[in-house]
Amino acid sequence: MWKIKKNLINDIIQSSKNYLPEEFLCFLSGNEEKKEINEIVLIPTQNGNDYSSINIYNMPIDKTIIGSLHSHPNGLPIASKADKKFFERFKINIIIGITQVETKINAYDNKSNKINIKIVD
Repeated sequence: MWKIKKNLINDIIQSSKNYLPEEFLCFLSGNEEKKEINEIVLIPTQNGNDYSSINIYNMPIDKTIIGSLHSHPNGLPIASKADKKFFERFKINIIIGITQVETKINAYDNKSNKINIKIVD
């Protein structure tokens, strides 16, 4: 099971709220062998109310990037067809369904299967 620190999740939730009503997109860095997510990686993105996108050529050459994370400002952390295609590139993908009052988190593997993550101190 993948693990992520509570303070990192809190930072991600706050960043996602700061982007409302637009989507927030970042990447996850960590140790794939230990299934640990240690930090977020920010690169330039284009964001809107129902999309976020990147130019793949802006991705750093960094073998510690193991996943993606983006928010859904409608509050539903459900993967769309476009999300599922994007997920193929990474071992773990997190969607945060976020509104001003509620936050829900779903995680997916690279085949778009829902997986569990553990929030640790």
